[in-house]
Amino acid sequence: MDRSFSGLFDTRDDGEGNDTGISTRGGSNFMQQFGWQYCAKSVADHENITVDQSYELATIQFLNTLSYLKAKADFDKEQHRKLK
Repeated sequence: MDRSFSGLFDTRDDGEGNDTGISTRGGSNFMQQFGWQYCAKSVADHENITVDQSYELATIQFLNTLSYLKAKADFDKEQHRKLK
């Protein structure tokens, strides 16, 4: 199942020999340390539930919501770029 959702996670090589696939530069360090809390909060906000309830969601529902949120952010970014 993790391959189906591989696009949710940044696996680019940062050139620093970081074998986790997560850059330690800038905001990526935040995501490395607090990524699951950030994701749980994002899912909770989207689903209009508490963060605790987001941890209780079925895994597939949680990952589908994350996938939607990432695709929506990418779409919005592209639309914004086209308007410039």
